[in-house]
Amino acid sequence: MNTTDTPAANRFSEVQKKLTECKNLRIVVFGASNTDRYMPGIHWSDILHLGLRYTLQKRVWIINSGTSGNNTREALARFDQEVKAFTPDIVIVTLGGNDCNPRPEKFVPESEYRNNLRKIAGQVNQWGGAVIFQTYYKMDMEAMDPARAQGFLRNMEIIREEADANGWPLIDQYALFDKLDKEEFRYKYMLNAMHVNENGNILIGLEVLRHLGASVNDVPHKERLLPVILRHQELLQGN
Repeated sequence: MNTTDTPAANRFSEVQKKLTECKNLRIVVFGASNTDRYMPGIHWSDILHLGLRYTLQKRVWIINSGTSGNNTREALARFDQEVKAFTPDIVIVTLGGNDCNPRPEKFVPESEYRNNLRKIAGQVNQWGGAVIFQTYYKMDMEAMDPARAQGFLRNMEIIREEADANGWPLIDQYALFDKLDKEEFRYKYMLNAMHVNENGNILIGLEVLRHLGASVNDVPHKERLLPVILRHQELLQGN
């Protein structure tokens, strides 16, 4: 596994240690509808699983603990049962898109949102696990409620700020999706204003693997992935 090109390699040092040293690797993906498997097709955790399995040549378990609609408050309420119970080596956290929902029963203020992110990181660290935070992919802001769209952008910035302040590994999926042309983004990678389609899931998975120093290069029968693999490479090159 080549880690020399891994982004922000110093932040990912604990993650890389887990990838190298754990004989049987357990990873929990923890989030909302960005993580929840709620429709048929390739999910980004499939790409993660296959890429790590063939890159590392070891047993890898991916446990999906995504629940559609969850904000960080609701996610923390199920943390013990759906994350801690598995004592995973790595937890990939993608939360914040529902904390900005303006409905009173869903909205989470900025100070609480920040604190919830810290609580998640602290609880994972308690059993010696490594945590990775992700921003969401870009959403179709023009098709969203304006207040929620602005709140979403702010929460993604908060994730970046907290990752910088605490030295957390961060995968900025929003920055990658923001490189897509507007029409390409909307019609080739999005299912609707707030959710990715199969291509979007593949792109997310490839970007996660890149940050882990892994790839799908050795995965067999990857014909379905090839157009997105090529586009991912072009985006990274600025095309």
